[in-house]
Amino acid sequence: MIRILILLARAARLAVGPAAVMMMSVNGGVAGVIEVFHADSLAGPMAGIKKAFEAKHSGVTLNLTPGTSRQLADRILNGDPCDVFAPSSPTIANELVDKKAASWFVVFSANEMVIITVKGNPKSIHKIADLARGDVIFVRITESKDLASGRTVEFLKRAAKLEGKPELAQRLIFAAKGENSVPDVVRAVREGKADAAVLYLSAAVAAKKDLDILRFPASVNLSDAIQNAAAVPATARNPQEATELVSFLLSPEGQTILTDAGQPPIVPAIRKGDVPADVKN
Repeated sequence: MIRILILLARAARLAVGPAAVMMMSVNGGVAGVIEVFHADSLAGPMAGIKKAFEAKHSGVTLNLTPGTSRQLADRILNGDPCDVFAPSSPTIANELVDKKAASWFVVFSANEMVIITVKGNPKSIHKIADLARGDVIFVRITESKDLASGRTVEFLKRAAKLEGKPELAQRLIFAAKGENSVPDVVRAVREGKADAAVLYLSAAVAAKKDLDILRFPASVNLSDAIQNAAAVPATARNPQEATELVSFLLSPEGQTILTDAGQPPIVPAIRKGDVPADVKN
């Protein structure tokens, strides 16, 4: 069924013809829309990538669609048009390759888990034990399809163990108020409905004017496990332009944008499948 839907998407693209989808701009570049599905945690970095890429390609618009990596992958597997897919898990990108919904992907950046607090940190939260205080409202992502849910749980376990209070992890996991997504967590803390939360560094950096950020050692923050990938799915309507966008992610300019947004680039990028020769860093 998945294969049929993808083939139908390709047939539809051929039926309308490339001229109906894209047109050449006066400077020889390509004008049109590049559909980008990306993990919620990549919202900040992708906003910077969009601005820089569009500035270099007259007439090109990146249409950014955020969501959980799992839900976005399912949309692609169901045949939804997508030019670039950027999940926060190489495993999910590899699933598309295994199911013939993409032929390659690259792993281009990393992330980590942090604690965010209300701006100014009025509750003086400096360690995991502080989250368990009676005067602190702590929230976390609990949506099962969001990778941040399991990552938050693992982060709390590692951090509590480092502080010599492993029993605190389960207490916090069950006592925390649940939110469905990264944007929901940011909104809860920003609006003062919660005092603190566990979040991706990149999402925290994107909202840093409204939040304070507390970082943890590499042995705790899951930076060894959280990696971001980019693929050009079989449902891409503009595969050439999509490939150019992935190449930009790996370029020095793209890497600077990622670094500034809390997503340290992986250099060299990890390549899987039939990666085009011109996609390199």
